[in-house]
Amino acid sequence: MSLIKCIECGKEISDHAGACPSCGNPIHAQVVELKKPIEPVEIELTSKKWKTAALWSIFFLAVAFFTFFKSVGLGFFFLFVAFVIGIVSRIGAWWTNG
Repeated sequence: MSLIKCIECGKEISDHAGACPSCGNPIHAQVVELKKPIEPVEIELTSKKWKTAALWSIFFLAVAFFTFFKSVGLGFFFLFVAFVIGIVSRIGAWWTNG
């Protein structure tokens, strides 16, 4: 059994009490609030522009894979383009959220 402060009147009361004996304020809601702190949730807002750039990077990566069979030089070119677009999209998403 521990003592907690009533939110309404500020007097110390038992955490097992149903209500504050001084002011009648319900205590169970206060105990639940003390035991379960609400943690803030961080929402990452990435714009569609950076998500689209990431998809283009994946597209060029797939094109690079298929062009390696016909021309190695062209395959490396598409692989380089995919890499650059991927890096730019990740830096852009980080920059706008950071």
